[in-house]
Amino acid sequence: MPQRSILLLEEYDALAAAISSALRKFAPQHFGAVARSIAEAEKLASELDPELFVVDVDPPWTGLTNFLEKMRTAHPNSRALVIGSAIPGQIAAERGASGALQFVEKPFDLAAFGAAVQALLGPWREQEGRGTLSALNAIDVVLSHCAADSNVIVDLHSGTRTGEIHIAGGQVVHAATGKLKGEDALGEILSWSKPSVGEKKLSVSPHRSITNWAAILVETLGEVAPEISEPLRAPTTPPRAGKRIVVVDDTEMLLIFVEDILATADPQLQITTALSASEGLREIERIVPDLVLLDYSLPDFNGDELCERLLENETTARVPVLMMSGHIPEMNAAAARLPNVVAEIEKPFLSDAFVDLVRRTLNTKHVFGKQIEERPPAPAISEPAPTPPSLQKEIVAEPPRRPPETLAPVESHIEEHALTTVPTIRVAPADGNAAVLGLFLEVVSMQLTSQLQMGAIRARPASLTASLRLQSAAARHAIPAELGFQLGPTKLSGQGRISTMRVVPTSRPFQPAQMRTAFEIGGVALIPNETRAQVQLTPAGTTPMTMELRAHLELNAVELTPSFQVAQLILNWGSNVVRVTLNPKAPEQTAARFGLRVLELDDSGRIAELLLSPIK
Repeated sequence: MPQRSILLLEEYDALAAAISSALRKFAPQHFGAVARSIAEAEKLASELDPELFVVDVDPPWTGLTNFLEKMRTAHPNSRALVIGSAIPGQIAAERGASGALQFVEKPFDLAAFGAAVQALLGPWREQEGRGTLSALNAIDVVLSHCAADSNVIVDLHSGTRTGEIHIAGGQVVHAATGKLKGEDALGEILSWSKPSVGEKKLSVSPHRSITNWAAILVETLGEVAPEISEPLRAPTTPPRAGKRIVVVDDTEMLLIFVEDILATADPQLQITTALSASEGLREIERIVPDLVLLDYSLPDFNGDELCERLLENETTARVPVLMMSGHIPEMNAAAARLPNVVAEIEKPFLSDAFVDLVRRTLNTKHVFGKQIEERPPAPAISEPAPTPPSLQKEIVAEPPRRPPETLAPVESHIEEHALTTVPTIRVAPADGNAAVLGLFLEVVSMQLTSQLQMGAIRARPASLTASLRLQSAAARHAIPAELGFQLGPTKLSGQGRISTMRVVPTSRPFQPAQMRTAFEIGGVALIPNETRAQVQLTPAGTTPMTMELRAHLELNAVELTPSFQVAQLILNWGSNVVRVTLNPKAPEQTAARFGLRVLELDDSGRIAELLLSPIK
């Protein structure tokens, strides 16, 4: 029997080693070969006939289109996983996991990468025509260049028809076929079933006739999706007699992987999947399953809050939950607090261990303890106590007492919760709900480009206390700006972007951190993760460089104690763009703009470490 194999196309040695290590973990039965060039990849592919191609397209490869065309002809039954920039969200949502190419955003989450690899090598491959290179079409090719941020012209031929799609910086800017130009031409070309493709170099100043290519692609996907691939999701109510399972995760490939391996292990299982907490809640309430497989970090609200909502409903209160996440401290804290979480598994996981845990969980009779009890009022203290992990309705501290009527000028309504007496006021002040958060950071490491320009900065909060300036005069009257605010639990998207943050007023004025603008170099490393390698510097000594971060947020709600004192503020992060400065007294417009991504939360769900990427 020939050796099953995976072929990785990766230019950088360090990334090749890291991805190869991950492939050995997720595909231990496969031989892995690495190619550093397209010519080498073509040679190795002819020798190995790989079951899976893993192609890192960042930076872009010259000749990528021709390579994909050759592999479609020579290896039509192979699968392909592309690592690169994110494809537009509306396209990803419409496309799902159909098509010949699957995509993982760089830098990728190990759990998402592992799920994609295991799905493409697992039961997925046993379904003829499902996601193979034989189905490669114009949409796949365009998306591969979008992920690569390419500058290229894609030539397409279908019978007697010919066309061109011009791509600049990963965006479609022009298309032409026959007498059609621009968006009409793009829609026509994308509808061609399986054209032959090639590429040539894009001119320095490309002609631009298309402004909304993503919408055209989404429309085309809706029309041709049945031809691209068979449906990948199980029917909502499978005609099977086994136990019922609802799987909730925001990673499409992980849902497919989990559904495939469970259905293979027990074809009688009734499996329903959901990509968000809201969708999952609806399916759980409708089906009342025997088990819920639940990701902790979800785009709309997290898994612990979903568990709380299940406990609030008498119909779903005794449905057992198996939580799965790479956010280990948060998942463990939720499992310790919530009686319906009966098992946990760390992402990424292997299929055998996961199937065994699901089988044991289904076959165990679970005795639930007392459900979430109503919490007593928090005592008044001078400084806020540490916030319990990801506890969405917990009162952390009581700020200086003020008459309830000081909140009267703010338009509001009070939400009632079945399991707590804590009221939450959704605020919409007439004079605006803008807020500016100030947070001091200590630099963990920084990167420099080959031109010695600033690259990414890893940092951690110098203190858990922040400043907050509120636009609304009514809100400032109720919550004085001179108070300090302790960081509370933070909700993240799958990409590490903040969606909401809670802050707790303290009884003491905010004290700015002492600024330290010097960076003493303690270590140097080469980071080969972009078109040109970057130098990473780590500090020496015990006095790290300090910066101030300023973020423009929106005051969404005020959470009160049972005695109607302000307990917490809930802030919405509409954008991950922040300002960073080494001089807190300088005008804000002089501060540098960075994109923010949270790398790690502490055991209480607060920011522990973040990554700042400069915006030019």
